[in-house]
Order: sequence, then C-alpha cells, then structure tokens
Amino acid sequence: MFFLLLFLPFSILASELTLCYKAYYLFFPVARTCITYKQEGENLKVSSWVRTINVGSLVKRVYNHGYAVIYIKSLTPIEFFYHQEEGSFKRRQHYTFKDSKIYVKEIHYVELTEEQERIEERVYDYTDYVDPYTASLMLYKSALKEQSGNLKMFYDGKTYSIPYSVVGEEWVLEKYRALVLNVQPNIKTKGLLKPKGMWRLWIDRENLFPVKMQLLFVLGSVKAVLEEVKGDIELLKRILL
Repeated sequence: MFFLLLFLPFSILASELTLCYKAYYLFFPVARTCITYKQEGENLKVSSWVRTINVGSLVKRVYNHGYAVIYIKSLTPIEFFYHQEEGSFKRRQHYTFKDSKIYVKEIHYVELTEEQERIEERVYDYTDYVDPYTASLMLYKSALKEQSGNLKMFYDGKTYSIPYSVVGEEWVLEKYRALVLNVQPNIKTKGLLKPKGMWRLWIDRENLFPVKMQLLFVLGSVKAVLEEVKGDIELLKRILL
C-alpha cells in the first residue's frame, strides 16, 4: 500500500499535459494562452484560457476560458463550455451531447457585469459535427494521415465544414519537426475574435500539438509561439494514434 501511495502522484501527473503560448501582434506581446489535456478514465478533459496583456489603445481586453469532455475511444464530445469576455461582450455557452442531440444553453450578460440579459436554450440534432476542442484534436490526428480534408464542427448553432491542407514541414524552435497546415476557419461567431482568411498551424509530428500558429482575425493578425510544456509530453500521441 505504501508503494501505491508513493507512486500515485506520478501516475496522475503522467496523464496530464499543459501547453502555454505567447501571442504577438507585430513585435508586441498581446496575449497569453494555456491549454491543458487531462485523461480521466475513458474521457479526456481539455481546458483552456486566453488573456490579453498590455491592454490599451492597441489591444482590446479579452478573457476567455472553457473546456470540453471527450470520449477517447471514438473522439466524440460529451460536454462543451465556453465563457467569453471580449471588449464589452460577455456570454457563456454550454453544450451537452446526449442521445443524438445537442442541448445548448447560452447566457448573455449586460456588458461585463453578472446581470443576465437573456438566457437561450435550444436543441439540435447531433450529426457528427463536434465542438471546437474535439475538432482541433481531429485535425492533429487527420493531418498525419491525409494531406487535405474537412473538419466537421458545430458552434454557435451552426454546422461548419472547415477545409485544411498540409503544405510542408519545418523545424520550429530548433527542436520540433512540424507539419505546416493551412486551415480556413469559415466560422461566423459573436464577439471581437471573429476568424478571417487562412490560418497557418505548425503541428509537432512526434507529439501532435501546435508549436506555432499564425491566426487572422477581423481585428488583425497574431502569431502564437509555444512558450512552456508541462507534464506528459506524449499524452496526445497515446490518445490519438
């Protein structure tokens, strides 16, 4: 029993991975974001947050955070939550994937207060269009096998078919051999961070996570670079391959 207790913390640590990135506009750091993958039995919990830094005339305030619970064996979503604070826009979304349905609850707030402006509840048929976190994992997995394809994603009450293509390989940060992907996030959403044009992602071939991202929004373009890796670096490889 003593030995089981001794090694328990290490076994917990081995099932969790956190990746942190710093985002730049031109040469100025504007945001920091972290994403954590944690295996919980048959499920994977993916959680993330993004927060702007150096807020001023150049950068609008953003603080978003969310999570998804995903069934590992089939990479199918169970639950999705996302909280947005972008400028004066604030809302929360919660999706439950159950019995071939998507149960959506959306709360809008009066600017950045806790006062609820309205609550909307809707039900959609689930037709293999997954939440954004699950779609990202599917992209990392598919890019190793197929040079191009389309990701099925459900967000904001709409279904999207998002094209991607593998356009090459590059070494990033001198130690990651990365697949270079073009992704076209043709998504219409609410808030300040509206995707635009073509995104470019660099995905580490060995461990299947992004090491660099070039992201285009209506407000401008940002580059995000991997800054910190904590935990089990091979977690996604074991789950996705």
